[in-house]
Amino acid sequence: MTTPDHPPVSFLPLALLAVALPFLIAGSVPPTSTYFNQVVALGGCGVWLLVWALTARPSLASQPSSGATKLLLVAGALLVAATLTSGTPWGQRLAPLACLVVAGALMHATAAATRAGRIDDWVTPLMTALLVAGLLSAVVGVVQVFRPELADGRLISFPTIAGRAIGNMRQPNQLSTLLLWAAAAAVWLGVRERQPLAVLAAVLSVLVFSVALTASRTGLVGVGLLALWGAVDRRLPTPVRWLLLAMLPLYALSWWGLEQWLSAHGVMFYGEDQVKKTLHGDPSSSRGKIWSNTWDMIRSHPWTGVGFGAYNFIWSMTPFPGRPVAFYDHSHNVALQLAVESGIPMAVVILGCALAALWMSRSALQQADDDTARGARTALFMLVMVGVHSLLEYPLWYVYFLLPTALLAGWLTGLAPVRPPPAEAAPAVTLSRFAGAWRPVWCATGALALAGSLWSTVEYGSVAIIFEPDLAWSEPAPLADRIAEGQRSVLWGHHADYASVTMAPEPEKVFDQFERPLYHLADTRLLMAYARALQARGETARAAHVAARLREFHNPASADFFAACDAPATAPAATPFQCLPDPALPAEALRPKP
Repeated sequence: MTTPDHPPVSFLPLALLAVALPFLIAGSVPPTSTYFNQVVALGGCGVWLLVWALTARPSLASQPSSGATKLLLVAGALLVAATLTSGTPWGQRLAPLACLVVAGALMHATAAATRAGRIDDWVTPLMTALLVAGLLSAVVGVVQVFRPELADGRLISFPTIAGRAIGNMRQPNQLSTLLLWAAAAAVWLGVRERQPLAVLAAVLSVLVFSVALTASRTGLVGVGLLALWGAVDRRLPTPVRWLLLAMLPLYALSWWGLEQWLSAHGVMFYGEDQVKKTLHGDPSSSRGKIWSNTWDMIRSHPWTGVGFGAYNFIWSMTPFPGRPVAFYDHSHNVALQLAVESGIPMAVVILGCALAALWMSRSALQQADDDTARGARTALFMLVMVGVHSLLEYPLWYVYFLLPTALLAGWLTGLAPVRPPPAEAAPAVTLSRFAGAWRPVWCATGALALAGSLWSTVEYGSVAIIFEPDLAWSEPAPLADRIAEGQRSVLWGHHADYASVTMAPEPEKVFDQFERPLYHLADTRLLMAYARALQARGETARAAHVAARLREFHNPASADFFAACDAPATAPAATPFQCLPDPALPAEALRPKP
């Protein structure tokens, strides 16, 4: 370990703000239920990065990067390039771009601090914050399942399914991943600080019981991984390994107990429904269908993909008679998502860089120092956990998962030994010569993340007032004026455009406002309005194609739209456009360009 190169600074308060709080915010304002969770994560991490960079001496920025860290930076740069070159509306790419840049800076900063022996700058606060978030989320889950009447929507989110914990993120799978991250954090902190085994056992029992409350199959896989960690990691103390192995039977016992207790109180444990789906229904919950659709899209766009952010639009406009009936804006698999949006070659390179970085970090798992090896193995478990989740859903598209994942990646790659440059290498060609430039990059990125989160919130307010007029400081303006004001928002104007085109009596007159909402999420109201607008513009074939795609969703809200097709036509020319044969146009032909 190297000597600390700056005065001791406690970053725990910043970690609680940046990591724990985003998982715990229950309040929301339409149109995005997790907006505050995500903006607090971005702004909080920006503050943490800025304060850390300002308090660190310049020598910290000169820490040489490991090959694994460099590969992850290359993967991030490629993701940024794919986002920049997409043809989707610029404003809808700006927020993802900012998040990718901040994630890269956090990953690099954590790796640099770890290599300098500054484990308490990032890692210890991160793990403590995750443990706090997990334990408090366990309380939220218990209330949602056992005392749902206490959920007020301010401190605890309203449960949407009886007998199932969803946390304040309102998604049971996300809650289960957070709880398992917290379990890993408890193990690392407990062993490092030599906490009594009884304390660790109590904490893990609460967290694993809470995973059972989510009835998440992703959570079940995670508990299995937790037990596997205990089985294979000989660097952990033997009692801790046995404790991790005991979590699997504890989970099974918790599942059985919940089923019995809730049934006795007239509530069906949601896990029963999950078992029925797995054994007798669709075990993938429509993921198999969406993966199949995505693979077809990849085969149609193998080289350059459909473009970043264009997944939902191209999928919605492509004929898929057996499609899942929900409106998906993601393939629920990170590898497929990269391939369909950026093309197979780019996806292979990005995923290859990430996997190669993990492989290059394997030496950290075998360090002679037990503390170092345990840290690397803990980081690996947590990355594998979110990686498995990312093969079934898209947690990394949420800022409060993306940024902690970047910190974990920096921790793991920062523990990997760095090869010294050859003695004969000229200083001009070594990376360390330019490493001092990282400090202003960290400062600038942190400052921009903070400023961007504040600007985003102001812009979000101009759109939220469309849906919640009570947010106005005084008498709210007429709806049309609120929509017009919201449409000026660079980041969130697509929500105002959606309100405009779906409420317009003659949507063809606002045709230029369809682009942003269609590239956000095409739903029943939007597709009906778009089809009518195309028909009014004389584009009958395109209108019929949109109507045919809408019919594939079998949404009850479109029943009136297709009711005319049940009436006998008086003449072929009088056939409504939504009843015409499907022209099956290429999806690209439906791009909403004037």
